[in-house]
Amino acid sequence: MNEIAELLSKMGSADEIFNFLKELLTESELSILSKRWRILKLLLEGKTQRDIAKELSVSLCKVTRGSKICKSPNAIVNKYLINGDNYNERNKKQYSANK
Repeated sequence: MNEIAELLSKMGSADEIFNFLKELLTESELSILSKRWRILKLLLEGKTQRDIAKELSVSLCKVTRGSKICKSPNAIVNKYLINGDNYNERNKKQYSANK
């Protein structure tokens, strides 16, 4: 994993990373990764765990795992989802209130 992380950090663009992931992972693995990312985003938008599980056709267990990640103050994803440019001010306030 460290070697892959190092390689990703050296890639010059999102397109290059995307193509690398498409070469490395199967369609099923890409789908799983995409759903996990979507779970985190929906949780931070304030959707309920049950609604997310139903919407994405995943187990409640997977959504609960995502919820634990979102609630962790040291989670790397929070740096990009909550503090990143793609996350608007309304959602930051809503997430803070739900903590």
